[in-house]
Amino acid sequence: MATEDQTTTSLPRCPSDKGGICTTCFFGALSIILAACIPLMLYPEAGEKVINVMFQFITIKMGWLYMLFGLGTFSLLMWFAFGPFSHKRLGDTIEYSTFSWIGMLFCAGVGAGIMFGGSIEWAYYAAYPMHGAPVGSLKAAEWSTAYGMFHWGPICWSIYAVLAVPIGYSYYVKRIPILNISQACTGLLGDKVNGWPGKVIDILFMTGLVAGSATALGLGIPIVAAAIASVTGLEHSFWLEFGTLILVTSIFCISASLGLKKGLSKLSDFNVMIAMALLLFVFIVGPTVFLTDMAITSIGLMYSNLITMATWLDPTNANGFTKDWTVFYYAWFVAYAPFMSLFIAKISRGRTVREVVLGPVLIASLGCGCFYLVFGNFGLHLQLTGQLDVVSMVKSVKGATAIMAIADFIPMASLYKVVFASVTAISMATTFDAVSFALAATTTRKLTPDEEPARWNRLFWAMSLGLVPTGIMLIDGPLSVLQTASIVVGLPVLGVIALGVFSFLKEYRRTGWMEHDATICAPRDI
Repeated sequence: MATEDQTTTSLPRCPSDKGGICTTCFFGALSIILAACIPLMLYPEAGEKVINVMFQFITIKMGWLYMLFGLGTFSLLMWFAFGPFSHKRLGDTIEYSTFSWIGMLFCAGVGAGIMFGGSIEWAYYAAYPMHGAPVGSLKAAEWSTAYGMFHWGPICWSIYAVLAVPIGYSYYVKRIPILNISQACTGLLGDKVNGWPGKVIDILFMTGLVAGSATALGLGIPIVAAAIASVTGLEHSFWLEFGTLILVTSIFCISASLGLKKGLSKLSDFNVMIAMALLLFVFIVGPTVFLTDMAITSIGLMYSNLITMATWLDPTNANGFTKDWTVFYYAWFVAYAPFMSLFIAKISRGRTVREVVLGPVLIASLGCGCFYLVFGNFGLHLQLTGQLDVVSMVKSVKGATAIMAIADFIPMASLYKVVFASVTAISMATTFDAVSFALAATTTRKLTPDEEPARWNRLFWAMSLGLVPTGIMLIDGPLSVLQTASIVVGLPVLGVIALGVFSFLKEYRRTGWMEHDATICAPRDI
């Protein structure tokens, strides 16, 4: 049944909306992205210095804010999952099967980052003393695996999903046919979400999303290029990486043109199955007993120290690990959070609030953990047994090169590299297909649950996403510039997320959603 809230008057039309597109958001975000990227391409050294100053400010001065934000989002989502409206549904009928739903949210959220981090991130952590464990000790090795799972664990996915319920409530329950972040702020801003305050929110979201996406492409492209070079004997050059980028961009452009149901859904299903087979293969042919023992040990270490890991700010700055990794990851997740929340809400039609929360927080966290427990611990075993000094390699060569060196110790190494590179490429494609959908949806004035943004709009953003890493590769700019830029841009997104959460809580208190049926009413005219 429709509540009084669902039948209010029509929303005003923004003067900048033309032809179904919000031109303010479209050209506003594009202008900011170009204004930020062109100077970085032309003056990378000067740009890196400026951005690194901002990085130091965010990670050192604002680290406490990100850490508290992570704990706060996890607590809030647990209330969503087990609170008074946990049984409410966001819409009437489930649109995607559970397998496809999990596959899409997982593939959209992890991209190539999990293939890179899951394989060798532990080797970067090995340079730090961990909670009293000296560098190079076995205890430090256990901590390195535990921290990988922690960074991609429940708190990460809580940040990702923090706005999924507010957006889903606005889109499916209130039946407002606008799929963007600003609509989740209606509770506090009212009709101002259709004016310049709403446009500012959406432009901030789009800018942060493009910056964060460029980082993920910067991580994945070298892996695929390194695999091609290793198998074929080609030189790992700029042109090989550029060709790889074109290939990956072509894949997610094709997927984007097909839409969510025919493109992203099918591609995600395929990728999840191949990734599961790859994990199982390494687990069976690798040191199975060691992988099992280390997995159990790392899981126990992480969950028994979860609060410590979530609050350790290293106040004496003894080793810089929290600043370099935990705060960096949290800031990166924040930059991605509005996108992931919007995408999770879009594909979660008909699911309960509990499912929308626990799917990402529990199931996706478990999936991420498997990559660290299998791929990561395989490399760790090579390190501990003296077969390959991975820790030294990551100090002198690119991470992608180290990943391929680890792959040489796996039976049928060439075939494994091809499959590993394929999963990485498809993971990037699914992530950026979802990103292009979110960007296109944000710039689309009206979008009902049964509609998708215009194909040209999706393809425009799909192709645009490849421009930033292309420029960085062209000038041989450091990846750290992109990584730092993504978290700098993500800082104002914290305010957007807070605004969305408090707006939803105010709306909930006003309407008493728990007292009403969540059945969808007729769409509101705009």
